Amino acid sequence: MNKKTGTAREAPFDLAAEFEGARLAARLFGGESAGSYLVAGRLIRFDRLPVGDLGLLTVGFRITDRPREKWTRRFNQFKYGQPSAVRAATRTLCAAFGMFRLDGDPRVVVVSSVPSGQNVVRNDTPASKLASALAGSRGWEWLPHHVTKDRHPSLTGIASAADRDATVDGKYLAAPIGGEPGLVIVVDDFCTRGATFTDIARAIRESNPGWEIQPVSLAKTERAAYWKGELTNAHIPDYLDAAWRGDPAVASPFF
Repeated sequence: MNKKTGTAREAPFDLAAEFEGARLAARLFGGESAGSYLVAGRLIRFDRLPVGDLGLLTVGFRITDRPREKWTRRFNQFKYGQPSAVRAATRTLCAAFGMFRLDGDPRVVVVSSVPSGQNVVRNDTPASKLASALAGSRGWEWLPHHVTKDRHPSLTGIASAADRDATVDGKYLAAPIGGEPGLVIVVDDFCTRGATFTDIARAIRESNPGWEIQPVSLAKTERAAYWKGELTNAHIPDYLDAAWRGDPAVASPFF
């Protein structure tokens, strides 16, 4: 408790501790728990995505069969490129990482996904705006041209999950980063199954052995009809709601 204001302090989110917590949950409660999520500070963490061997840090859910849900509506506005929503999403993701801590002091670099019709990252894409702002707010290195890829068809019109996964498989390339290995934060706007993150990770690992990889997205795309239990964004704290709205009380020089 803050003695001056009487408000509760949020505990920092330690990534290493969350990794261990997820592993413990999997041991205690079985494999299904490992596929669920944990609230981690102002973020949620998936210990393992459906495709590949990676976990995910994200703000909330884009619930495709509940488009009127408050946060889903906001995420969709971002997806469709509304300028105010892009700015709001950038503020929100940076604010969500305000409690993020790493064990030790590793070198951290940030890269972003590349849109389907492009082969290099442009500074005007939603994912690159999220990535560059996040890097700046945390003092991490932003490497916009480290990841490239072959163009591929948009995943939007591909109905089969397996076909969507195959469309992005083997498309990405990554340049050597150099220096001592550290952590690569890979940013995408939305994550569904993890196929894009998995292919980016493959490319990074091929040219940068020893580096850890952590996927990050604004939201995870899900359908309430397919979810076991109730799917909500009730976990998103009021602080992030204020960040989305641009409340001066949570303003930062970085977002």
